[in-house]
Amino acid sequence: MKTASLMFTAFLFALPMGASAQGWTPAQEKRLSRTYDQCGDASGGNMPAMFACADVELDKQDAKLNQAYRMVMTRLPAARRSALRASQRKWIPARDATCQRAWDDAGGGQASELEQRSCLLHETIVRTMWLERYR
Repeated sequence: MKTASLMFTAFLFALPMGASAQGWTPAQEKRLSRTYDQCGDASGGNMPAMFACADVELDKQDAKLNQAYRMVMTRLPAARRSALRASQRKWIPARDATCQRAWDDAGGGQASELEQRSCLLHETIVRTMWLERYR
């Protein structure tokens, strides 16, 4: 594997210093698309290409999150829909704050951009899984 691929792989699953930094579990990692898994080789270590790849994956994961949310909302009574809607509205700024801290902790620059995207992916997948189990 090329050095660039190793660096990209580290970004995908391990920033800032190991998968445990964001708590990725194997079940969460399995949610990442095959296309995303192949981005390391495709990007050739080019940072804008890495950003673009992460952004495409985030769009995919966000669509899955929205689908899970809609599915749960359709089966809940009105009072519980209201509570879930409020929960989701609180989750969004909490996710953003968590990922801003990830940005800050990475020290700025491109490493911070990669870390923030990784955080957004992680938090989105975690929330999707939570919604899928919501009763």
